Amino acid sequence: MVEVSSGMPIALLGLGLILWLLLTWHLAPRLRTWGGVLYLVLSARYLTTFFHDYTTKSVFAGQSINSFLTLGLTALCLFLAGRDLIRFKVFIPAFAMLAALLMSGFWNFEIVGTINALIRQLLFLSVMVLIVKALDEEPNDGSSSQIILAAFIIPIFYQLLSVVFRQSKAFETDGSVSFIGGYVHEGVFSTLLLTALVVCALAAGVSWRKRSIYMSVIVVGLFFANYRTAVIAAAPIVLAHLIFGSATVTRANLAGYVRAGAFLVTCGIGSVLVGLLSERMADVGTLLTSGSGLIRPPVELTYEDRSLLSGRILIWNDYLFATLRSDISHLVFGFGPDAWEKVFALYAHNVYISYVYEIGFVGTLIFLYMLLHFLVLAATARSDKRWQLLGAHAAYGLLCLGTMPTFSIEGVILYAVICGYTVYYYLSDRLPVKRIMSGGGIHNNYGPALHPMPARSTIPGGRI
Repeated sequence: MVEVSSGMPIALLGLGLILWLLLTWHLAPRLRTWGGVLYLVLSARYLTTFFHDYTTKSVFAGQSINSFLTLGLTALCLFLAGRDLIRFKVFIPAFAMLAALLMSGFWNFEIVGTINALIRQLLFLSVMVLIVKALDEEPNDGSSSQIILAAFIIPIFYQLLSVVFRQSKAFETDGSVSFIGGYVHEGVFSTLLLTALVVCALAAGVSWRKRSIYMSVIVVGLFFANYRTAVIAAAPIVLAHLIFGSATVTRANLAGYVRAGAFLVTCGIGSVLVGLLSERMADVGTLLTSGSGLIRPPVELTYEDRSLLSGRILIWNDYLFATLRSDISHLVFGFGPDAWEKVFALYAHNVYISYVYEIGFVGTLIFLYMLLHFLVLAATARSDKRWQLLGAHAAYGLLCLGTMPTFSIEGVILYAVICGYTVYYYLSDRLPVKRIMSGGGIHNNYGPALHPMPARSTIPGGRI
């Protein structure tokens, strides 16, 4: 499947565990807020995965501690999301994707893969709703975003330890290494960092300067993780923050000049980074110039073609032609969620291609519809966050081209965070109520709403 990184020495892992306990103790008064719940959910998942040498081993019925934790967190998030899961029409495409997974799974009798895919989709739905609830709870001071960001302190701390103690992973034929704190995989760790980058870029009530400092630390972490796809995916987020975010801290008559200056600075920094990573990025240029000429049966690929993008061209063609040579039912419904695990040694490193194989052209069209739906919401969201939201969606779209965020829990959380912020900033200016969701805090989630919703709404994102 993927080349798993070896974990760090237990003594270093213990340091991170102690820091997490101290941090959680410090945040204890905030843990009864929705932001606090998200901190616990995210930090628990991330921390446990750093101990993957122990937590991914089978403990009962073939399942690992990580598996049980993921199932438990999903059940908890669904329970806490409650009736808000079906509160607005904007969530319908996510349920359509749930139906597409079920349809493909039942058609192919792919039980285990379907269950796993459904758990990931339900986690996406519930975390997205909890993000909206957290922002709805404290919409202006940025407190929710800051406590969510606290979940990424331990991963960055572990990465720092791996740099200091030279705990690296060599994963490329060119001899390059990645520093990921002993996380399970450099791509998954980079997805984790992209989630932190999105939260920084979209946080309200936090100054542009402070967000820039946080984002600089995260971008440095991405370069140490050395996962090319994630570095490219981070570009739209950083670009939107520098160009459009910087203009919000200046007077309106100077905004254009600030944006122009930020754009020039961004181009300069980008040129330097491209030069530093020229060897790693050369394959991207080859792919862009070759275009569709690289799509052909795997046996027809040359040695140079097979080595492009760390072998991704070969992998993509394997998946595509396995699908195209199948019968009509598999073209329509695919071979079932996660069915690739029974056939291929590696996942597709491309969500779109993998979904054509797994859930067919019907399921892939539904997935694209979901992406487009939330992208349109971002394009019509609150003006001061619109471009940052579009940058986050562009980043996710790019990430899906070179890896599989839909297959990892970290990737599911990333898209849930992006869509959660999107839904909140879309609805907050459209609903004539102070609170979007059913209550102002976790303690009254199941009591009467503090600010009841109107009986009906005519806006596109109105109640179901």
